[in-house]
Amino acid sequence: MAANTENTPPLSPPLSARKPSTRNSIHAFFTPRHRAPLGEVPSTNSTRNGTPAMVSSSANATPTQHATPTPNTQVMAGGGGGTGIKSSGLGGITTTTKNVHLMSPEDSPSVRVAKKARRSLFQLGGGGEEDALTAPTTPTSNRGSGLYMSIPGLKGKRLFGDLARKAGAGGNVLDESVDLMRQQQHQQQEEVPLKEPVRRLRPTTNNRVLMRMIGSGSVTGMRTQNSHHCLDWRTEVEGFHSRPEDSHMVYTTDGRPSLPFTAKACHQNSLVGIGDESGGVRLIESEKGLSPGFSKVYLGIICHDNAVFDISWSPDDHQLATASGDQTARVFDVSTQTCTNILAGHRSSVKQVAFNPRNPNILTTCARDGNIHIWDLRCVGTPSELGRNITEHKPVNSINQAHSEPDQKKSYPPARPDVSVTAAVWLINRENTIATACEANSCVKIWDIRSIQTRRKTPAAVEFSATPAHHKPPKHRPFGLNSLSLSPDGTRMYAMCRDSVVYAYATSNIQNGPIHAYSHPRLHASTFYVKTSVSRDGRLLGTGSSDGIAVVFPTDEKYLDPHAYRSAVRHPEDYPVPPRASSILGTPSGKATGGIPAVAKYMKVGKGVGLVRGHEKEVTDVTWSLNGDLVAISDDHQARCWRVGGDEEGQGITQAAEELRDGGEDEGRRWGCGWASKAE
Repeated sequence: MAANTENTPPLSPPLSARKPSTRNSIHAFFTPRHRAPLGEVPSTNSTRNGTPAMVSSSANATPTQHATPTPNTQVMAGGGGGTGIKSSGLGGITTTTKNVHLMSPEDSPSVRVAKKARRSLFQLGGGGEEDALTAPTTPTSNRGSGLYMSIPGLKGKRLFGDLARKAGAGGNVLDESVDLMRQQQHQQQEEVPLKEPVRRLRPTTNNRVLMRMIGSGSVTGMRTQNSHHCLDWRTEVEGFHSRPEDSHMVYTTDGRPSLPFTAKACHQNSLVGIGDESGGVRLIESEKGLSPGFSKVYLGIICHDNAVFDISWSPDDHQLATASGDQTARVFDVSTQTCTNILAGHRSSVKQVAFNPRNPNILTTCARDGNIHIWDLRCVGTPSELGRNITEHKPVNSINQAHSEPDQKKSYPPARPDVSVTAAVWLINRENTIATACEANSCVKIWDIRSIQTRRKTPAAVEFSATPAHHKPPKHRPFGLNSLSLSPDGTRMYAMCRDSVVYAYATSNIQNGPIHAYSHPRLHASTFYVKTSVSRDGRLLGTGSSDGIAVVFPTDEKYLDPHAYRSAVRHPEDYPVPPRASSILGTPSGKATGGIPAVAKYMKVGKGVGLVRGHEKEVTDVTWSLNGDLVAISDDHQARCWRVGGDEEGQGITQAAEELRDGGEDEGRRWGCGWASKAE
């Protein structure tokens, strides 16, 4: 019996009315379909594999005819994603039509079952791959008798014949599909290793290294570094003390007292060299318990006929360089105690000499004539009149009038033509560069020794520091710098200024000026002989003072007080004015309030303690020995060693100093001793 198709409207245009299929055209399988009325079969003209779909109830049906299912018609699941109509006609003849879609692909039984399974899995909350199963899926291809689906997490997996038949017959395959999906997920979890979770970057101690290099208390995106209210800086410095056997009197060879000018400790041993006004250098043993002790001379060398203002040790301690008032610098062989080289080229007293820490054959000197010279001991020199084995050298490079201003000749009254260069140090973390300071202002300049400055009318520094705000004219007067000291890691440079303040610079960012300062009520620098020195571990900073004491500061920047100036203004009675403050600074307004300097208004200020009762006159130079002791020299013709720790085994770090500080004068127990004063 033929199907009635007269009143059935076509659901899609005939093939002749369609546009020709191209590579980019949409396949007819994915074109929208409309659901047919109940009892009618929608027609489709699938072009899969280039063959139009045929729907008929007999062998004579045409491609444009449509079939309506009858009660004798059976619907069955076929391969290739299509559906076949199996009908019984007259004579028991059975015809099968392939690629007939009873409904749209989105509503096919296989897709509905897959969606139902995904919804069930999502509700079960399996986590992991189940979340990805909520994506829409579509049939892919026909492979054998099974049904293939592109399900995330089951990509390329097959629902075999029994599940496909149940899906086509409308059976319940939820349990089987759930079990299969979970089994596949379990296999994937075993095969694919789990990735480590992404961890959030956390600030570490390395950011302090960066902040120290750039000279800042904070880094963009990080918290600012505030002072630690639970840390006590006093524990770092209150343990210094000195006994009578830790004192050394400086005498000449004929027994007369001699004024010491400089002190420098060796790099590889515990000896300390001291240069005096008679032109000699003596070596003293600073290690406690070693012979001959600190009070006696270990070795003496006659170096010059004039005063020795500075000395420098080579990196291996085999050579000793001296700077003298006779306008020369000399190099000595310590093992033979003989002079090997004479550096002649200055027109005034040589203020400082320094070995290059990377190359012991290269030195630098600075003098009162305003010039800086670079020397190379490997260059051929001329024989000296002082001996056969002594070579006299000329500088290989010079920086003339390094700190003179270009327009100083036009100033009135006329400025001095020569600006004394008071300090010159090699920068550890910057090769072939030196930093210098002068007596005219607080500007620190950095020079490249490879640059030929003699061809220029005015020397050009690589970098130079900004002048502090409280030194700028016309409201303020400039102050010169006495010395420069470098931290062991080379990131900090400490400059002793004539305004009785030690300024700290970041060597990598020196153009911004000082980043913080150190001050003490009894720290006064009334002469250019007061200098500074940094300990071997970089934790402590020692200075001299015109007030007859040495001062020690902890250099850790967590101890800096950002509110010193504000606290002094609020509580002036807590900061008594030192009796010599106005006379030393030359102006009553040198101190902001009480003992707090005006620098506290512009930057953070560190505190320290004074080492009292050890010296009677101005303490000029200080140095740190190999074992961490501080050696200070003063104008009372003596050098004193300040030690940390107990005199006996088992004593605390500050116990010996506390006994001297609080024990009193009974039975002369404090005769010839010194100790660190109690910090305020």
